[in-house]
Amino acid sequence: MEPKVYPALTFSDFWIKKFTAFFHRFDKTGDGVLTIEDFTISAELMIKLVGFKGEKAAAMRHNMMELWQLFSPDRSDKKITLEEFLEVHKEVARNSFHDHNIQNKNALFWFDCIDADGDGEISQTEHACFFEFLGIDKKLSPPVFNRIDLNQDGKISREEFAAGLVDFTFNEDPNSPYNDFYGPVDVE
Repeated sequence: MEPKVYPALTFSDFWIKKFTAFFHRFDKTGDGVLTIEDFTISAELMIKLVGFKGEKAAAMRHNMMELWQLFSPDRSDKKITLEEFLEVHKEVARNSFHDHNIQNKNALFWFDCIDADGDGEISQTEHACFFEFLGIDKKLSPPVFNRIDLNQDGKISREEFAAGLVDFTFNEDPNSPYNDFYGPVDVE
């Protein structure tokens, strides 16, 4: 699959809205900031939902802590506000805009978190668990799953998943079919 070329990001109001919704999906404690506790809760929730055990559970905990380290400011309070979260994602987007290796690494991180059985594909059930992990009603998963499953074979490949995540990150068009990659945008 050839990488799509996107216009330079302007970080439009719509892009901010998408990433604000994404922020709220990770604020598991509901206190308006992200802390290591939110990422610990996230790891344990994903482990429970997909049934990870042993090495897979340990890998999930490790990956969530790596993600926390990426986002956590080098401060003693170790809290990430929405504004800081948006700035980090803007910087990541700027730095990876033309680097498909960085884009794919991010996509593969999430893909491997969702691919519970490790078969190299995301099933409808695994995608529904991902939505549940994000705090979204699993009933909203099928239409999003079908948009990501470009060849309509009933499973999402690594390439299809990466295309959807990259489009979510770099496409500022409010009509993009991937805007709800991480669930509905109209959420606070």
